[in-house]
Amino acid sequence: MLHIFILLLLLVATPVIAQPTQNLVILTTFSETGLRPILDAFKEKHPQSDVQVIQRREASGLRLLSQKKHDIDIIISSSPTFFQPLIKTQKLLPFGKAKARQNQQQLSEDIISFGHTGFGLLWNQHYLAKNNLPIPTNWSDLAQPDYFHHISISSPYRSNTTHLMIESILQEYGWENGWRLLYQMGGNLASVETNAFALSEAISRGLIGVGPVIDSYARHYKEQFSYIDFSYQPQSPLLPNYVAIVKNNYQSRFAEDFVNLLLAQECNNQTATYEHLIHPKQIKHDDFIEKTFNRKSLDYHVIQQRSGLVKHLFEQTISNQLPKLNQAWQLLHSIEKASLKLTEKQQQDFTLAKQLASTSPVNIDDMQDKVYHELSLFRDNPQVHNYRQQWRIKMAMQLEQAIALSQTIINGNPALQ
Repeated sequence: MLHIFILLLLLVATPVIAQPTQNLVILTTFSETGLRPILDAFKEKHPQSDVQVIQRREASGLRLLSQKKHDIDIIISSSPTFFQPLIKTQKLLPFGKAKARQNQQQLSEDIISFGHTGFGLLWNQHYLAKNNLPIPTNWSDLAQPDYFHHISISSPYRSNTTHLMIESILQEYGWENGWRLLYQMGGNLASVETNAFALSEAISRGLIGVGPVIDSYARHYKEQFSYIDFSYQPQSPLLPNYVAIVKNNYQSRFAEDFVNLLLAQECNNQTATYEHLIHPKQIKHDDFIEKTFNRKSLDYHVIQQRSGLVKHLFEQTISNQLPKLNQAWQLLHSIEKASLKLTEKQQQDFTLAKQLASTSPVNIDDMQDKVYHELSLFRDNPQVHNYRQQWRIKMAMQLEQAIALSQTIINGNPALQ
C-alpha cells in the first residue's frame, strides 16, 4: 500500500512536459497579405498545421513577447531593433536544420536574413498632373515649395520600414543636416499617417500626391491602378528581412519547417513576395540592383543605439508640430522668393528663422550622452515621457519664433505684401 502511495506522489510531482503542438503562431511587422504566398505554400505542404499570423508594430509586439505565457513561435520583420531585446534576454532558439547565409547583415547566429526590401517614392499621376507638379526623384525634391500639402509619410514610431527610411537620411546626410532636411519636408506634409497601408491608400485615392513607401506596397498598388507609379530612392540601401524562432511553453513542431521553406523559396528565386523589385523588364535583375542601390548597408549598431530617440523625436518635433511646421515653412518659402529685396537686418532675421525651423532639439553633442542610448520605445516610461515633453516644448518655441520673425519681415517689406 505504501509503495502505491509513493508511486502516486511521484506521478503527481513529475512536471508535465509540453508536447510540440500543431499550431504555428507567427508574429510579424509585415502585413499578412505580403506573407500570403509562403503561408499558402506551407499549408499545402503541411495541411495538418494550424497557422496564425499576428501583425503588430514593434513596441506592441515586444509587449506581447514580454508575457510569460505567450505562444509566439516565429518572428518575421525587417526591423533589426525588434530582435535586439530578444537577443539580450536569450529568448531565441538556435536553428537546427535551417541554414543561415553568412553575410555582414546577420544580427546573430539565432537570426536569419532572407530577401530584401527596397524603398522609394510612390505617386499618383493624376494628382500630380492636376496640380501641375513634377515627378519627384529624391528626398530633397519633397522639401521644395511646390509640394506644400501634397506629400505625406507614415509614422516611424508605428512603421519599422519608415524608421529605416528616416535612418537612411540621417546616416547619409548626418544627424544635424538630416534633421534639417526632415523638417523642411515636414513643412510640406499634409499629414503623418499611422502606417504605410494608410499612406498608400491615400495616394491611390488621390487624397495626397506623393509619399515614401517600400516596394511591396508599391507593387500592390501599381498592379491595381494604372495611374500609380513608383521609383526607388537613388542609391538607397537594400533592407534585409529577418526571421527567428522564439522560445515558448507551447513550442510548435512546425517552426523549423516553416523557416526552411522560407529559405528554400528564396534560394529558388521564388521570393517575389519579399523582393518586389520594380524595374524595366529589359534590364537584367543584377544590373538593375547594381545601378539602383547602394551596396553599403545601414549601420545597424547606430540604429539600435538611437532607435527610441529617433522615433520619439520624430513624433514630438514633426508629427505633433505639423500646423506650426506648415505655417513656418510656408512663410519662409514666400520670403525666399523675394530674398534679393530684403534689407540686411531682414536677411539676418530670415537666416535665423530658417535655422530655428530646421534645428533638432537634440544636437550632435547631445548624442554623446549615454542617457539617449537605447532609450525605451514605450511612451509611458517616466524618463521617455519627460524627454518627449521637453522636445515638444522646445520645438514649438523654435517654430513660434520662426513664425514671428517671418511675419515681421513680411509686414516690414512692401515687396512681400
